[in-house]
Amino acid sequence: MQHRDVPPDVHPGVLQTVALTLRPTAGEPVALETRVLDLEPQSDGSTTLVVACPNGMDPHEHHFDVTLSWTYPLGRMECPVSTRPGRRAYGEVWLLRPSSPAARLQQRAYFRARISMPVLLRWTPAAEDADDTVDEQPEQPEQPEQPEQPEHVEILGVVVDVSEGGLMASVRTEPPPVGTSVEATTRVDGDNLVQAARIVRHVRFANGGIGVAIAFVDPSLHGDRLRRLVFETERRRRRVRR
Repeated sequence: MQHRDVPPDVHPGVLQTVALTLRPTAGEPVALETRVLDLEPQSDGSTTLVVACPNGMDPHEHHFDVTLSWTYPLGRMECPVSTRPGRRAYGEVWLLRPSSPAARLQQRAYFRARISMPVLLRWTPAAEDADDTVDEQPEQPEQPEQPEQPEHVEILGVVVDVSEGGLMASVRTEPPPVGTSVEATTRVDGDNLVQAARIVRHVRFANGGIGVAIAFVDPSLHGDRLRRLVFETERRRRRVRR
């Protein structure tokens, strides 16, 4: 598992559920879940996270060796923090102070880059199960034929990140169910890259948006084009940072 540094202002959103791993001086680590209640910017540019005290824990405890982790549109994030007790208008809380910048856990087989571009997802909706029950009522006159359901459904999204193996996109409407086979079309350097893909998960972004992750069935189909795009994007980003 490889860690990659990300900008230090990356943090969970308000009301997002996060995981805490406490490492006491004696005994096994303790895994907990809690929710972010507020974000408090500090004068040094960092951000203190105000979280609810996890169930069963003493709100007055201090903890100095804690790992905070949460789901981010680009993957799973981790950050070492310390905790101290606090009180706000809504009650007793824990205040989390990062001790170093957050890191993204690079758990994917392909390197990804943050790229904004349109993607079209096209799929055939699953047919509804037919009703096998027998109607004992007298035969009714024939009804007019109902219009057929559309053979294909399409939604347009905006890519959040992409690799030769798949992408994450933000969409405005409900995405196809996890496991659905789709046709994904992205546009790179004026060319439409069409390939078969599969929906692997849905996510809810901190701002309330809907995200959909897809994996390409044959990453080698347009892998060279997408890989060049990813590395060129990262090179440009690094030049700007300098």
